[in-house]
Amino acid sequence: MIGALVVGLLAVAALAYVIAPLRRPDSEVLPTGPSREQEAQERKGSALTAILDLEDEARVGKLTQEELEPLREEYEREALLALEQLDQMAAPPRADDPLEAEIAAMKERLACPSCGAVRTSGGTCSRCDA
Repeated sequence: MIGALVVGLLAVAALAYVIAPLRRPDSEVLPTGPSREQEAQERKGSALTAILDLEDEARVGKLTQEELEPLREEYEREALLALEQLDQMAAPPRADDPLEAEIAAMKERLACPSCGAVRTSGGTCSRCDA
């Protein structure tokens, strides 16, 4: 009889321990993972580090100039996208700003009509060759 009572009390205590986090108010829930800003900072840092690493490998002869350029362009695009995301988080652009309107028009002209990726200065899309 006492054994069953002890087992029952231990089961109730274990159940209360398991359910306690589920009953906690939302204000006490801690954020999980890095913020969007931290993720953008990490992507920017990774891309810039990769560019430096590529240049070092080209300098010691591990990469030719033909191998270096497409990789470098890819990492530059990634860094620019992260910087753009950081800029948007810092201060949203004003719709009535003429400089912002000019930048938006330039981005629209540089966007590939097929896939939307940014075209290179040669006018061809690096993603779909359109």
